[in-house]
Amino acid sequence: MANNLKRKYIGAICNRDLEVLENIKKFLIKNYNITIVNLMKNGLESFNAKYLEKRLKKYPISFLIVKLTTQELNEKIYRIVKKTCPEIPILNTLESVQLCESRQNTFNFIKKNYNKILTPRSFSNELEAIHASQRETPIIVKLNSHNIPDLPKNDRIIGVAKNHRELLELIKNYNGSELFFQEYLGEHDILYKIYVVGNWVVSITSHNRLQQLNKLSPLDLIHIRIPVEDPFKKRIIRLGRKFGMSVFGIDYILTEKGPYIVDINDFPSFRSVPEGISLVSDHIYNLINTREIYRNAFVKAKS
Repeated sequence: MANNLKRKYIGAICNRDLEVLENIKKFLIKNYNITIVNLMKNGLESFNAKYLEKRLKKYPISFLIVKLTTQELNEKIYRIVKKTCPEIPILNTLESVQLCESRQNTFNFIKKNYNKILTPRSFSNELEAIHASQRETPIIVKLNSHNIPDLPKNDRIIGVAKNHRELLELIKNYNGSELFFQEYLGEHDILYKIYVVGNWVVSITSHNRLQQLNKLSPLDLIHIRIPVEDPFKKRIIRLGRKFGMSVFGIDYILTEKGPYIVDINDFPSFRSVPEGISLVSDHIYNLINTREIYRNAFVKAKS
């Protein structure tokens, strides 16, 4: 198929899940004659505006993928992209990628912009969490930064405080601004994950990271597909559109009141969803192709 299509180029500004990106790269060049060009010379430290401009001049970039670990330097990257190539479409908007770097900002955005889904009550700061714990509200404490380089996912959860004293003990060695405080909804052995690509949605079971992995058998770690009810599916897709994301993942738990979303991730790894690579690749191709069709139609109508 690739030989019959004109070569197109995608710019990648990515430094996480690079194995997944490499598989997408292979799929796109083989099936759609689309080449992914690495716009990061040797990582974030050497990334600069001149290098980006040079690469953009060398390649006719028609699309961008931004997939970053959470670092202060990301702010520089966002400014460079907005200044240098504001007209180039991005898989997930820069605003959504930036929002998902912070758990606090993510859930504040949901609270402000979309009330059709359930999320645990979150607390704006350490003081609010302490006051809630004094009123016997159990609190789960996580690191606020979502994708911290070289930090295992289990270490991103500090713990659960069932009372005021436990909370103070948990956070005594942390700066409050580093943490995210959320109401703990009780023990749930099973955590559910949803992966979204455009209008395609799949849900799988996962283990609860609050458990010790060495207590889980190989059978417990198997991911099982489960159906997603249409109303919930529509709300999730709508949530992604509110953020400006078409490829994303969520974690949720099931309660008597319904599913509660406890985490959101822009562009997850899809390691547990084998068809994810082809679906993301097809989705990227369709986005590029659709944009070109509309652009050509506009030019033709204008002429």
